[in-house]
Amino acid sequence: MKILLVEDNETLATLIKIMLEDEGFTIEHSNRGDKALELIVKKNYDIVITDIKLPGANGNDILNFILKNNLNSIVIIITAYGNIADAVNAIKAGAYDYIPKPFENEVLINTVKKAANFKKIENENMQLKDFVKNTFRPNLIGKSPKFKTVMNLIEKVAETDAPVLLYGESGTGKELFAKQIHYQSNRATKPFVAVNCAAIPENLFESELFGHKKGSFTGADRDKTGKIKNADKGTLFLDEIGEIPLDMQAKLLRFLQEGEIQPVGAGSLEYVNVRVIAATNKNLEILVEKGQFREDLYYRLNIFPITIPPLRERKEDIPELVDFFLKKYGYKHIQVDKDILAKLQNYDWPGNIRELENAVYRMAILAKDGRLTIDFLNKGTDNVKSCLTLNLPNDSFDILAFEKEIILKSLEKFNGNKSKAAEYLCIPRHVLLYRLEKYEIKDNY
Repeated sequence: MKILLVEDNETLATLIKIMLEDEGFTIEHSNRGDKALELIVKKNYDIVITDIKLPGANGNDILNFILKNNLNSIVIIITAYGNIADAVNAIKAGAYDYIPKPFENEVLINTVKKAANFKKIENENMQLKDFVKNTFRPNLIGKSPKFKTVMNLIEKVAETDAPVLLYGESGTGKELFAKQIHYQSNRATKPFVAVNCAAIPENLFESELFGHKKGSFTGADRDKTGKIKNADKGTLFLDEIGEIPLDMQAKLLRFLQEGEIQPVGAGSLEYVNVRVIAATNKNLEILVEKGQFREDLYYRLNIFPITIPPLRERKEDIPELVDFFLKKYGYKHIQVDKDILAKLQNYDWPGNIRELENAVYRMAILAKDGRLTIDFLNKGTDNVKSCLTLNLPNDSFDILAFEKEIILKSLEKFNGNKSKAAEYLCIPRHVLLYRLEKYEIKDNY
């Protein structure tokens, strides 16, 4: 441990220096406060021991400088009895401890040892946080301008507790980006709890989010902790936030505003400290206009919106993503021809990264002799093949109109059965419903 001693009494400073060096500490000494500040700027001290009354700058000046500049030094104040009130104020401001003069040698040594142990634990915690951030953060692949823009926004918002609202189509990896925010934040060592709001039955929403007490309703045979409580001190990720029922939106809003929850059947409130990240593939402003989403909840969640670009807007990332997926599934030895990459980059990937991952996995399974070719693309991705080999018109091509026509044809094929049409189109049912709303396709299409 490296210690800076700031004391203008040379005799006392010599005594302290000898005592602490005998205990194995490395001590540097300054007899002026202003000189001490210069040393603190140049060197990274673990502990600073300082008198309050000093020439040049006093002990409070030194403490405030360390705190203001977010330096990691622990500060111990030495003070005469008449200045104990000042020392107490220094403790409140952020000093570790104070030692009144005159003091016993053992008091000084024990205080410094405790401070050194505290500093050691603090350093270990910082190392653990760095390990968690570097080890468990998701693999987000990309170097395209739009990808970099998103990552820059994430870096800025991660260290705050501000709610984040992620917009993006299905398959763009919104949960991975939410995890990136969590593991870059100060909550990285705490829980990350993901909730798929679209998968929770309406009558179970309150119990799932807030928990319940035994006997609070039929079937409640034991206490249950809700997802919000499980995420205490960490991050709660609410995917498909637009699917939350209106009555639950009011309770969620209260939690966001007050930081309190009330489990079903409980007689008292519980306070939790949770950072909320929400995600949606819907336009929440339209839902607000239709009365399907609370306006006050929308503004509460929309403090820091981030739009995740679809894969068709970051096609330069496809080669790197292909390489990553091959390694992920144990096919890192496989070589990919340039012409197959060109084909992949010429396709618009309506299913986004999820669709690309599935296509790469299928092709890798069919590959022989450690090489992918166009033949494997055609054999392994029959659902994509026709889209990749379209003869496009020379002037322009309205892809949105084309997509709408495909959806209409699919609904006709299955007599309006949305579940079968979604399965045929290889997209989740809720994505099809979103497309129907987007293109204003009514049930009587």
